[in-house]
Amino acid sequence: MLKLGNGIWVWMKDATPTDITQWGRICSRNAVHILTSEAENQQYVADRTDAFREHPGIQRLASLEEAVFHYRQETLDDEINGFPDTNDLDHL
Repeated sequence: MLKLGNGIWVWMKDATPTDITQWGRICSRNAVHILTSEAENQQYVADRTDAFREHPGIQRLASLEEAVFHYRQETLDDEINGFPDTNDLDHL
């Protein structure tokens, strides 16, 4: 099966040259999105790793984000996603 977008699927055995071309373009576009996202992830990792090295007294990402990158967590961020506060994990 080839997924051509907008809910259109074509059996490979029935695909036309136009279908194959469209499918190839979609695959390329998806690959670019994936690679761009991965590059952003790797940049985030590199930035945070460097920041941890530059601030050896900081041991947790939340503290690093707040002190170095000026991130301010909304009070409901963890509750909305179902994550307990990190202090609640001490008993584990």
